[in-house]
Amino acid sequence: MNFKALLYSFVFLSGFIFGNFQFQEKDILSADEAFIFKADTRDNKTFLSWQIKPGYYLYKNSVSIETIDNTPKYSFITKNESTISDEFFGESIVFKNNLEVEVELSHVNSDKNNNIIVTYQGCAEGKYCYPKIIKSL
Repeated sequence: MNFKALLYSFVFLSGFIFGNFQFQEKDILSADEAFIFKADTRDNKTFLSWQIKPGYYLYKNSVSIETIDNTPKYSFITKNESTISDEFFGESIVFKNNLEVEVELSHVNSDKNNNIIVTYQGCAEGKYCYPKIIKSL
């Protein structure tokens, strides 16, 4: 076996063996453990909150709130956002530690069964990004 073939075999095998290593790490939390989500509705408003574990973050642009009829008005209450340089999305605003969102429900048609659909996405820093998470309230 020549040296070149041996080198290519080594590179291929090491990539194959270690390529999935980051997905087998035991210290990566499930999405529900990394981003503890809660919702509370009071007086035509819904308050959404996420407790974000250390070493994890949520993308600001990934947070969306919708109903069957429309997109209700909502605002971010917490101001703990920071900017990161993401290899896939470029400069991105993220939330760490916690996030609170206030959703105005006065424009939602109360005659219909309007579930609130919350979508968000986040990552474990330097390890793994979760697929979009969708919750229905």
